[in-house]
Formats: sequence, C-alpha cells, structure tokens
Amino acid sequence: MASQHTGRKTSKQWQEEAAEEWDRYADIWDSWTPDDSRDDAEEAADFLAALAKDGTALELGIGTGRVALPLAQRGVRVAGIDASPKMLQKLKEKPGGDQIEAIEGNFADVDVEEKYDVVFIALATLFVLPDQDEQARCLANSAKALKPGGRVVVQNIVPDMTYYQRGRQNDYGMTEPFRISGRLAGHPRLAWFEMNHVDPTTQMVKRTDVIMSEKGNKIIAATMRFVWPSEQDLMARLGGLELEDRWGGWRKEPFHYDSRDAVSVYRKQQ
Repeated sequence: MASQHTGRKTSKQWQEEAAEEWDRYADIWDSWTPDDSRDDAEEAADFLAALAKDGTALELGIGTGRVALPLAQRGVRVAGIDASPKMLQKLKEKPGGDQIEAIEGNFADVDVEEKYDVVFIALATLFVLPDQDEQARCLANSAKALKPGGRVVVQNIVPDMTYYQRGRQNDYGMTEPFRISGRLAGHPRLAWFEMNHVDPTTQMVKRTDVIMSEKGNKIIAATMRFVWPSEQDLMARLGGLELEDRWGGWRKEPFHYDSRDAVSVYRKQQ
C-alpha cells in the first residue's frame, strides 16, 4: 500500500491505471501477434501441466486466456487474475472460459485464499507491473500462494539493448485474414506500427501502438519495466523463492547468452 511519506500509489490506484491501459487492447488482443514465434500457448500449457500434475494453477495477468484455456484442457483447474475487466470478459466469452475462475484485481497482490500447485506469469507480463517494488511484491505474494512442493514459473523476454538506437525501436507488420493459428483464425485483418522508447537507467519502456483494422483505428500507449534475469532471481530470493531451473523456452531449450526467452522455475526456500 502507498505511504503518505513516499507518495507511492496504492495497489488500487495501480489496478485502476492498468485497467484503463489494457482495456484498450481487449478488442484486438487475440487477432494481433506481431511475431508468430510468440504464439507458444500450447507449449506453455504442456510445460505447466507437467508441473501441476492434474492439480491447480493460478495465472497472474491472465488476459483473454491465451495460455489458461489450453492448460485447462489438459486437466488442470485454472484460475487467473487480471486488472482489465474487458480482457476478462473476452476470456469468459470463449469456449471453456466459464470454467476458469477469473478474478479482477492487481495481480501483484495475488489476492487469493486458495493455495496452488503452480503460480505462473507468461509472456513477460511481469514487465507490466509499474516498478521494481511491485514486481518484487508480486513474486513474494506468489510464494505465499503455493501449496507445499508448488512452483512459481515466470516467462520473460531477455532484454536486448542492441534492438534500440538512441533509446528507440520501431517495428511494424500485418496479420493475414485467416491464418492457421488458434489466436488469429477468423479474426479481422489488422496492421500495426509499434514505437518503443527505452530508458536503460530506469529500465522503463514507453510503448505506442498505432493499430488499423476492420474494426477501426486505435492509438494505444502503455508503459512497462523490463527485468534482467539476475535481478528477477534476487527479487525472487528476497520473496522466499529460489531458482530451480531456467530454460530458453517452454520446450526446455537450453538457456544461454543469446536466448531470447527465459522460462524460470522457482520453489520455496527450505
């Protein structure tokens, strides 16, 4: 919670800001994937189901259920937290979405009474939390939500500053109208232009997306804070977790210096 002395925002204020920010993505989220290699939901579901072993899983930043739905199809009872009511509504409208317990809230709170076999954060969603304090608090609260022997799993993009020239990165692309993809099939064609400004001293990224689709045009701005793997390990350790495994992807690719992704598995400290 915020302190009057530090001027930090409360958890509720962070939640309200996140809801406003990510509600604007809800209508186009499932039809927009700038890079096909990111559509790894089935591999993520296989990985997480093996850890959960027909038990329970909690996703932090569940969104529209990209990973949660295939995970539930594998026999895992799934719940999820997200700040965006529009994202959660999209989840509920999908086949199987009504079987997932969707909780509206700041996922850094991990405000649940139940304990889970797996608590997971996919696709660099930890970066969405606004600062290091919230990110560290999220990992500490995740540890508290574990059953004995449970695991916290975090998938993050490994930051690469060579993508940025003078602190900027631009990208663009367009989807096809009927791609063979669980996320894209049947969704409207859209084109997008993405502009990122990064401050490496604060690790903050300011992102602007210009999106043109059959449903209309949008300009959406979002902020994120990237995390280095070593920094994430320290935050996890301060929160009562220790690194058990790290992979370069959900297929358990080896993690090395040029890995693009880091899939980290943490257990509670003994």
